[in-house]
Amino acid sequence: MALVAAPEDVKRSTGRGTEWVMIDPDKADRLRHDGDTYIPGAGTRWSHVHRTKEAKSNPQAGTSVAAAEEDDEEELPWQVVGINGLDMLQKLKRYFAFYKHEVQNAIEGRNLPPLPMGGMGLQTSPPEGKDLPQAALAMEDGPDGCAEGVASVSEAQAELQKARAAKDHWALAALLLRVAACLRWSRDFEAAEKAVRGALDLFPRYAAALDELGRLQLDMGLYAQSLRTFETLLRVDRTWSTVSDWLVRTATLVRRADATAPSEKPAVLSGRTKLCVAWRQTGACSPTGPLEPGSDKPCTEMIARGASGFCQCEGLGAPGAHGSAAESGCAHEPFTCAQKCIERQQAESGEGPRLSPEAATLATEVGKRPHAEPCSLLRGEGALPDWCHPNHYQVLGVRCDFPGPPPGQEDNYESDELKRAYKRRSLQFHPDKRGGSAVAFQRVADAYKVLLDPEQRRIFDEGADFPRTVQSDGAEGATHKQEVEKKYFPERFDFEPFGDPHSDRRESAARKQRLLERRRQEALAREAHNSNMQGKSEL
Repeated sequence: MALVAAPEDVKRSTGRGTEWVMIDPDKADRLRHDGDTYIPGAGTRWSHVHRTKEAKSNPQAGTSVAAAEEDDEEELPWQVVGINGLDMLQKLKRYFAFYKHEVQNAIEGRNLPPLPMGGMGLQTSPPEGKDLPQAALAMEDGPDGCAEGVASVSEAQAELQKARAAKDHWALAALLLRVAACLRWSRDFEAAEKAVRGALDLFPRYAAALDELGRLQLDMGLYAQSLRTFETLLRVDRTWSTVSDWLVRTATLVRRADATAPSEKPAVLSGRTKLCVAWRQTGACSPTGPLEPGSDKPCTEMIARGASGFCQCEGLGAPGAHGSAAESGCAHEPFTCAQKCIERQQAESGEGPRLSPEAATLATEVGKRPHAEPCSLLRGEGALPDWCHPNHYQVLGVRCDFPGPPPGQEDNYESDELKRAYKRRSLQFHPDKRGGSAVAFQRVADAYKVLLDPEQRRIFDEGADFPRTVQSDGAEGATHKQEVEKKYFPERFDFEPFGDPHSDRRESAARKQRLLERRRQEALAREAHNSNMQGKSEL
């Protein structure tokens, strides 16, 4: 590094005739900045230059001096240039040692569940060349092969008994695994879990069975258990082709569930009683006015004059349904909802709910209005129905691994499995049907819209819609997917004590890709519109 007189044809932002230059071992100028400082400037001031070994530039000889333009090199200057004191260098050394320690911990699985033990052996897959039952092989073709496979299972019982007697445990384990997959696809979760755990009882480190168990737990809505299963799979076989993707997807669903849980059980519900859920405040001095969830009150709190709303009561009408009491405008005597729900229950005395039309509408359709916990309000505090979950797959009742479009067929592709599930759920929750719900119907439509579009499905699966943290320098932090991958696969990421040098470039490329996709969608919409207009004109 040297402070030198700058060539005359170098563009400078100051009037000084000097510049700081970084020279590589071949004596070629690599980096420079104006010589307006007594010591070399910070890394962000440096820019790339491309000069020959000659001291002076000679355009005719092809030794022109490149102006300090926008950096387009893979290696950014601030990665190369650093003027640090001894204490900072020691810190960087410790940071690097910690980075290597974390990588080694991840590779050795020190932060993962313990390795499964027991069973018939510690192998992770059947021996190479092992002959497996034809039923198991048939079911590898997916749901289409399940019918044939299950029939073969029934026919192969005697053979399996012989295999069991001969201790052909891998044949039995492989067959149990395929049966479990078929049962999961038909949503017989209890039988599927029994089958896959039967395979794992034989071979606790059977990687394919751990993979299937993790997917089954996802379909069952057991996200935390699924995450632990995939962590176990990572411990068993770090090279398993899909383990990284499933860890990301499962961690995403855990985060989504954690984010929605508080809104489903707000603080006001902590004061509920056996018969009372809460006081639901409304506006306009009318019990049918707009809901004001921020003013809801616990059952035991006195409701003073001037507050309108209704008491949401438990235990009125059908089991698990909500009724209401004390539907009130602003002119009323003070009361508590705990007492009003008791009085209402005594008045009903087994005759069924006698709600006013307004109160009945609120009790069944309140989710149409803005409210913090529509699912709890509509279905009680028991297990939430599938359509209340943040998982689109669970809302529609489709398996987490239903296949997407084949390569090159993304446009206008619709999975038969997804289409059947959407039709089934739509009919189930249609508002015009008995037991239907406009809230559930809309939730089903929203889930279908996301899973139908491959890009939207990817965003949902990877948590790409989660807000990113902001670093101290104002730059965006890692995406959710990157955070998960750094946790489980830190060896994939370089040591970057000053942050990701290429994040801006990747974000710019992502923005361009999103812009191109938006333009493509707009072009398709225009084409469809023009085609429709042309058809109308021909009529």
